[in-house]
Amino acid sequence: MAASSSPETEPNSRKRVFISHSSSDVELARSLCAHLEAKGIGCWIAPRDVTPSQPYAGEIVRGIESTDALILLASAQAITSSNVLNEVEQAHKNKKVIYTVLINKPQIGRDLDYYISRLHWIELGVSTEQLAETLAEVLRGRKRWDKVALGPSLRRTVLYRRDAFQGAALATLLVLVLAGTGLYYWVNRSLNLNFRGLGQVKVSAPPEDPPASASSAFKIRAHVWLLAEGVRFSGLKLRTAAYQRDGSVNRSDHSAWPMPEQVGSVETIDFLLPQTTVRLTTCLSVPSPALHRLYRVTQVFDVKAGGTGEDDQVMISPHAEAKVSVENLSPCGSPD
Repeated sequence: MAASSSPETEPNSRKRVFISHSSSDVELARSLCAHLEAKGIGCWIAPRDVTPSQPYAGEIVRGIESTDALILLASAQAITSSNVLNEVEQAHKNKKVIYTVLINKPQIGRDLDYYISRLHWIELGVSTEQLAETLAEVLRGRKRWDKVALGPSLRRTVLYRRDAFQGAALATLLVLVLAGTGLYYWVNRSLNLNFRGLGQVKVSAPPEDPPASASSAFKIRAHVWLLAEGVRFSGLKLRTAAYQRDGSVNRSDHSAWPMPEQVGSVETIDFLLPQTTVRLTTCLSVPSPALHRLYRVTQVFDVKAGGTGEDDQVMISPHAEAKVSVENLSPCGSPD
């Protein structure tokens, strides 16, 4: 009797992806492939799936044509590889979905930027297994890519998504309207509703040795994403308000950036919070050169600092969606 297959491993239900990578990232690509296939997601990866004795370029094109999507591992080596660019071009030509994973904050060149600048992307900040889990959920249709990834900026949307406009006349009209007062306020309102055009903060509590329960404070790791075009980290200000069980509030400024002249991408900052913290508010001030204004991205996180056991972990979870407002220099966490 033949063994039965689960729905995730039935051949007809398998989503196949092409993994595009440089030779320098072969181990990462193989690991991602193994984790995806363990989750029932079929992969095409070179050189494993290249048919011997066949022309290599033709095999790459065949591999892309036979898959539903392309996963681009965009490392510093990959973004300068002509082979990787050719693969992305073929995926674009064949109307394949492209999922971009940025590795170690590479500076994307113009040729590759043309194909991926208008797409959502994520940065590799988790284990390969966690990355595979996220991609598998998206490929199965259980999660939307635009909900787990970061979106393109407004400037790049206007610059590269000319296919969204019906003809050159409409594109010209849009440029003229952009200069008008009416659309100025529309863009301003859009930014107030969408923090992805400015920046955001993701916080976690990395494991500590000794554990956090052994001291009066625990470490917080903040990943600060700068998404506003043309803005350096030196122009940002990150403040926090830590709410304690007794109702008191500890406010701090964490604006000493490791790379203040860095434009875009992400910086990481570690700081300490008291063990009695129950809620954390982050206030990220981001200038918008296009609108000549300073905005504040406010995020609230629930904090559970654990008990007294050595295995207790600090749990941090978002309390609500990020809010954007015009910066009024009030203390972080104060009522609007």
